[in-house]
Amino acid sequence: MDPHEKMVGALGNIPTATVMVINLYYPDTHLPVEGFGYLIPRSVPLEQNPEFALGVVFDSDATTLDTNLEGKRANIGTKLTVIMGGHYWSGLEEGEYPTEEEGLEMAKRVVRRHLGVEEGPEAFNTTLQRDCIPQYTVGHETRLSHIHEGLLETFNGRVTVAGAWTGGVGVNDCVQAGRKAAITVAEGGGSGLEWVKRKKEWVWADAGGRVISA
Repeated sequence: MDPHEKMVGALGNIPTATVMVINLYYPDTHLPVEGFGYLIPRSVPLEQNPEFALGVVFDSDATTLDTNLEGKRANIGTKLTVIMGGHYWSGLEEGEYPTEEEGLEMAKRVVRRHLGVEEGPEAFNTTLQRDCIPQYTVGHETRLSHIHEGLLETFNGRVTVAGAWTGGVGVNDCVQAGRKAAITVAEGGGSGLEWVKRKKEWVWADAGGRVISA
């Protein structure tokens, strides 16, 4: 199989997950805790997580962009983002996902049970993000290696890639990947996946993170 065929096959074999994102706004609600938010571990039994929630972000705590004319933080109420689905919905067909109305009710149950928010939101937005999170399953780096070789063979360095599937699914990872891609283009081009071909340095560490051998 030539590098181009391997690349196409590898791209098609990167699985993805679908999530539903529900944004909630409460003008007068105060949460019992402060912080960025929380994730719900997969180890939590489904009877304790019947909505298949992945986590909740406290947007009004995590961001401080809402300010008044004096530059002080305004009374912006409480903004929450509930994220549901992901690996729990693997294998679902189109039409089997919750509707926007169902998603909203599920999100309201989550924040009521976890945070004690009893009232309904004054404003909300519900979106189904299809196939939005790449899954780093066993063999992912090998697939990236095939993509790297295919890009170089097919485009000779004229196409550089970046994204959630190349080296981290978080916003910070994607921003960093975009920066590295720009540097790669400025320096003459490449696939953006050159790192998969570099020799890996492995070290042994104890439970406290102290290196015991290299």
